[in-house]
Amino acid sequence: MAYLALYRAWRPQRFEEIVGQEKAVKSLKNAIKENRLSHAYLFAGPRGTGKTSIAKIIAKAVNCENPQDGEPCNACSSCIDINNGNFMDVVEIDAASNRGIDEIRDLREKVRILPAQGKRKVYIIDEVHMLTTEAFNALLKTLEEPPDYVMFILATTESHKIPATIKSRCQIYQFRRLTTDEIVERLRKVAESDNIEFEEEALLIIARRANGGMRDALSVMDQINAYKDGRVTKSDVLDVLGIVDDLFLINLMESVINRDTAAVVKMISTALNEGKEAQQLAREMVFYLRDLLIYQGLGEKADFYVIDRENMHFLDKQKARANQAFLLKSLRIMINTMEKLRFSEGGKFLLEMSFLEMIEIISEMENATSASQKVEVKPQPAVKEVKKVNKGTRDNSEEKVLWQKILAGVKEKKIPTHALLSQGKLIGIKDDVIYIGFKKGYKFHKERMEEKGNREILEEVLEKIFGKPLEIQFIFIDDEQYNDIMVKKAIEYFGEDIVQIKD
Repeated sequence: MAYLALYRAWRPQRFEEIVGQEKAVKSLKNAIKENRLSHAYLFAGPRGTGKTSIAKIIAKAVNCENPQDGEPCNACSSCIDINNGNFMDVVEIDAASNRGIDEIRDLREKVRILPAQGKRKVYIIDEVHMLTTEAFNALLKTLEEPPDYVMFILATTESHKIPATIKSRCQIYQFRRLTTDEIVERLRKVAESDNIEFEEEALLIIARRANGGMRDALSVMDQINAYKDGRVTKSDVLDVLGIVDDLFLINLMESVINRDTAAVVKMISTALNEGKEAQQLAREMVFYLRDLLIYQGLGEKADFYVIDRENMHFLDKQKARANQAFLLKSLRIMINTMEKLRFSEGGKFLLEMSFLEMIEIISEMENATSASQKVEVKPQPAVKEVKKVNKGTRDNSEEKVLWQKILAGVKEKKIPTHALLSQGKLIGIKDDVIYIGFKKGYKFHKERMEEKGNREILEEVLEKIFGKPLEIQFIFIDDEQYNDIMVKKAIEYFGEDIVQIKD
């Protein structure tokens, strides 16, 4: 016998086997027992939540030769034929591929034919929202007054696309997403029945990533079972799904909060080099930010999406520094990035820039705590040189204020440029030349600032502040193999206590 995918092998055959959807199950089961079924139903809800399964159970129940308390017996010839897909009077139609008016006209003609095998003809139309407007109009009259022996069951994942005229002719049942616990319980049962050994954490990750759909969870379980012989661990699930674990996300967020750009860029590169997708990494970060945001409000009562309970203590430190405003702004950034990555090949660059924006946001918020002590700098009529002061006693408050003013001006024009420039350092100004240094680890930022667009933004800001154009020189300040001439020039102007060269 050919192998059946787990979601097909474990498709519910009776109402009692349906996971969740208690209200719909109870109502439909009672209607069958009391013979008060409607001629048309609309099942709406997310994919993999039982819409088609319940439709087939209803089809069996109304044609069953020996119904038992509203349940099909699954033993008579009608039930067996329906289970095998050989019953002529149960017709499944995929509206995505049979969406035109001609198909619906053909259906209307066949509706007039009496049942050939069973008591009633049942038409199950899946993804009904895909029908054209003309097809919906052609279906209206038949749907409103079908023959007594005909029943329609419409299923959709997008009920808002169904015309009101169709909805008014159906009894509507809204299917909910399944809870993580419900999915884990079914996965555990499947694993025990099929002798598949899974770690509990592995089942939990599958259930969380299924997003409330049992079919998705069983499909992933099937895939992982084919990938791994023997006991399936948490790391096996992460590898198959192409996602990172919660500790990676915790450390990545810690680097953002600490404004450690080099660490963030390195972690992103490591994940991508290991085969993770940029869009998937952005998606995981969205889930992590959501968990942290919920944890801020609910504490231990929070229902986590990616965080394991045993790692919850890591969130305590982060929630103290990452306030709600920062998390909400970061969520918007990562969600937008996730959408952009669907249509872009520059995944790494977009992802890096998104995290740089997050770093910049938290920098601004931490600086805002000292807003009352903010120093205003009056416009300077002429360029003022940054003077050399003895090492260890240099008072660079004026230099810092000037640098902050430059950064603020750049930020007003373009935030990504500001995020790049903020990782640099003002070395000094001499002979209408401004020197800005970057450590070796920030080569990416220096190269991006040297690009025409970012350089022009900085030039405009400098001309506004100083009243005259300045030449900009970007240099490395911690490795003599880079920009050796410019480094020596900077040392000549400002001294080794400012420009330090490390072997």
